[in-house]
Amino acid sequence: MIRWIALAAVAAGCAGDITGGDAPPTPPAPDAAAGEPAVTIASPAPGATVVRDALDPVGALAAAVDVRVDVTGPVARVEVLAGGEPVGDGTAVTAWLRADGPTTIRAVGFDAAGAEVAADEIDIVVAAPEVADCAGWLDLYGLDYEPGPDRQGVDDPVTVTTPINGVAYRYVSNSDPRTTFFMHCELAHALAKAAPILRERGVVEVADIGVYNYRCIGGGTPPDCPNGISQHAYAKAIDIAGFTTEDGTYYSVNDDWVIDPDDEPTCAAAVENDKDAFLHEIVCAMKAAGVWNIALTPNYNDAHRNHFHVDLTEGSDFIRRQIGTRAGANRAPLAD
Repeated sequence: MIRWIALAAVAAGCAGDITGGDAPPTPPAPDAAAGEPAVTIASPAPGATVVRDALDPVGALAAAVDVRVDVTGPVARVEVLAGGEPVGDGTAVTAWLRADGPTTIRAVGFDAAGAEVAADEIDIVVAAPEVADCAGWLDLYGLDYEPGPDRQGVDDPVTVTTPINGVAYRYVSNSDPRTTFFMHCELAHALAKAAPILRERGVVEVADIGVYNYRCIGGGTPPDCPNGISQHAYAKAIDIAGFTTEDGTYYSVNDDWVIDPDDEPTCAAAVENDKDAFLHEIVCAMKAAGVWNIALTPNYNDAHRNHFHVDLTEGSDFIRRQIGTRAGANRAPLAD
């Protein structure tokens, strides 16, 4: 357009008044098909609702959104983003969306020099799946399990075939992993949710010290439990002794966790070395993700020096050092 204006000005300067003469030809309008770069999100449709009912590459329950982008003109590369985070390059990309709620899908086109030349975006909604019961969650995660057997204290028992969502479990003193694992259905669901957090950090096997033990907190047999019934009696707790990563490294809670100073919260404390950092990060990541209601580490007391006790105590939210006495105003919860 600038060129046409310039030519008209030159003509006017040479011929004087061009009124009544032939008008200069009208310049063509920009045409994407003739070379203007453009990217358009062809799918999903704007405003679409997608459900988190598929497993992403590390086993997280996510919405698998197939993003298709139409391109015209000189576009050398297309980048697709979801919620502001890159999810892949190309005109056909699968975005794995884990967070519920509104999400913006954006496609950005770049020229051969790497400069942005076109963009398009749409908003969609990610919805949580709806299941009828706990078994419905296990089915969504693709777990292999059977109901039962009946055990005292366990109102929804299942026996799960391991690995659980890609993670093997081994009783700490055994050399071979478990083939099956008895627990409450809700604990199986929690272990399925924990798996992506573990797998993202390279964990392939968890060493445990057991799940089911019909007992009181601090010892004794229910129902005579002055301190309450242990979550192990409901098969809703697991004691974790360590983690093995894909390179064969073993992270031992007993040997590698460095107990934090009393005045430092577990998940904000300074760490002493790489293995200590790994153990702190992994238990705190699981707690922050809502996998566990209670997580007791070696910071809690001597009885937990060699393991993480993690459980599903209803209404609780706890991970820190034991403070004061059980009768004190700042007492730690009676969880074990």
